[in-house]
Amino acid sequence: MSKNKKILAEDTVIVWGTISVDEYRKFFQQATGKKEIMPGSMVFQNWIFSQAGKTLKEALEEFNHPSIPKTMEEFLTERRFNIVKESDKAFLIAFDKEINELGYDFGGIIGSGNVWSPLMIVYGKTGTKSRPVAARIYIKNDSITLRLFLNKIDTHRQYIENAPAHIKESFIFPDGDCTSCNSSCTPKTYTIDGI
Repeated sequence: MSKNKKILAEDTVIVWGTISVDEYRKFFQQATGKKEIMPGSMVFQNWIFSQAGKTLKEALEEFNHPSIPKTMEEFLTERRFNIVKESDKAFLIAFDKEINELGYDFGGIIGSGNVWSPLMIVYGKTGTKSRPVAARIYIKNDSITLRLFLNKIDTHRQYIENAPAHIKESFIFPDGDCTSCNSSCTPKTYTIDGI
């Protein structure tokens, strides 16, 4: 990850990997006059990347006046979500509602997608300490990608093989294949229609 020395200003957009966390921290220290900004090695880092896509001015406002957790609808009105098509926003709202009913939520945080996308929503199990992940939605400049983390897919093979094309395709379409790692993960494998 390359860290470029860059002068930060209020109109600087927060992006993962282009500016070091220390540089962001220094900006907040100077802007707030506070010597300590969210003590702890990971607390500030996690918070600043939950502000991905915002300008430093917008993040500073959130820092000085934290809001109560926002709904998906409230998040999608923020300027940083202007890249999302209206049809994709409708999907995000509907998906959020449905997955909430299954006991999963995004924890009120939409952050950096790291190397995969500018923004990412992570849905974890509510009421658990470890919050097992059920889905991630990667928000890119022209599209969104839903990645489901399903278990025991082979037990549902007959249903998937006989499902309508738009459902079946999501299990066999290669766009969902992981190309971001270097074989350090262990992707789940399954067979649909002998493939």
